[in-house]
Amino acid sequence: MNAPHPPRRRLWLTLGLLGLAAIAVLFAWPRIQLWLTLSAARTAIAERDYDTALVHLERARDQSPNEAEPYFLLARVYRHQGKPDPLRKSLERARDLGFSNRRIRLEEYLALAQNGQMTEALPQLAPLLIESSADEGQEICEAYVSGFFATYKFAEAFDLMEVWQKDYPKDPQPYFSRGLYEAHAGNHQKAIAELSKGVELAPRRDDIRRTLAKSLLATQQFDEAETRLRDLLRRQPRHVESLTLLGSCLLEQGQLDEARTTLAKALEIDSTDRQARLLTGRVELKAGHPERAIEWLEPVVKELPYEFDARFQFGTALQQAGRGDEAVEHLQFVAAAQTALARVRNLMIDARNDPDNAAARLEIGLTLLKYESPEAGANWLRNVLELDPDNAKAHAGLAEYYDQRGDHDRAALHREKAE
Repeated sequence: MNAPHPPRRRLWLTLGLLGLAAIAVLFAWPRIQLWLTLSAARTAIAERDYDTALVHLERARDQSPNEAEPYFLLARVYRHQGKPDPLRKSLERARDLGFSNRRIRLEEYLALAQNGQMTEALPQLAPLLIESSADEGQEICEAYVSGFFATYKFAEAFDLMEVWQKDYPKDPQPYFSRGLYEAHAGNHQKAIAELSKGVELAPRRDDIRRTLAKSLLATQQFDEAETRLRDLLRRQPRHVESLTLLGSCLLEQGQLDEARTTLAKALEIDSTDRQARLLTGRVELKAGHPERAIEWLEPVVKELPYEFDARFQFGTALQQAGRGDEAVEHLQFVAAAQTALARVRNLMIDARNDPDNAAARLEIGLTLLKYESPEAGANWLRNVLELDPDNAKAHAGLAEYYDQRGDHDRAALHREKAE
């Protein structure tokens, strides 16, 4: 029998090697699949796309339930999403599976900082920054800046943002943080400048682009705002906030039918969205249908009695419907709110320039508690207690806040201290 022809021998050898490679890939595929999934999750986290990251990480956890890293990264996502219970459980599971104790402790400190528990978190800031890797440094800066803002320590927040921008010049997040601060303070032109820089660095960051559109709306730059919102909706056509903002933009331009249709789309997706309901009431009011406006606005006012814009729209609708006596209470509330909130804007400047000014912070907290945002007001009152732990008015305000939320045990503790 003749020996195989050399080319045929090479063919069999190649086929054999390919077969071995296929077997190797088959056995290694679970690890390859896990690596690909975790890589996609890390990319999404770096881009602050936490919903996408969560999808990848849940898949990685299901693929490899005894692998530690998916649980650790899930904890990081839950921290950013403000979900403390899943965060704690994921870190515990990562620890049980042998994940790095140093990195788990880091995540625990970041959670404290992000939640504004700066008494425990602040002493760790310098050591964490010294020991951190590049990606950890960005996470540390973001969490601590959030904590400083949450506790109204503005000077510390801006000092850390300077370090953040210097060390990570390509990170859009510090520009986003500055933009959010300026927008919240009503400085929308400054917000637009900061947010525009963030968009330049991260053109696919829809959260920055959406916030920029809000400030453009606030400064009546409707054409540019509409262009940006329609672009966002081409990417995410069922995003409720983008639909609601577009509805607001169309309303301000007098395009009532299109605004109504756009807001109806938002409510089809989430019938409970308060802003969409409030804006629908405004559309009906502007269209000369006060009774329809009342149907939309009355439930919103009952849910958010401190929301002065809702109270103003509702009071106006009652007037136009011939129910002037009922409107008086709401319009008086609006007048008082406008005066008080105008003073708050000035007090916020005082609080930023004088971090130890407990009196300014107390007035801000009590005003916001009553007129604009109970959550923000409660944060300011907690900040007062850091400066003056026995401040009776701050304790009384927090007792009222917790009572309204059904947390009667915590309310009782503050009421006792107030008395």
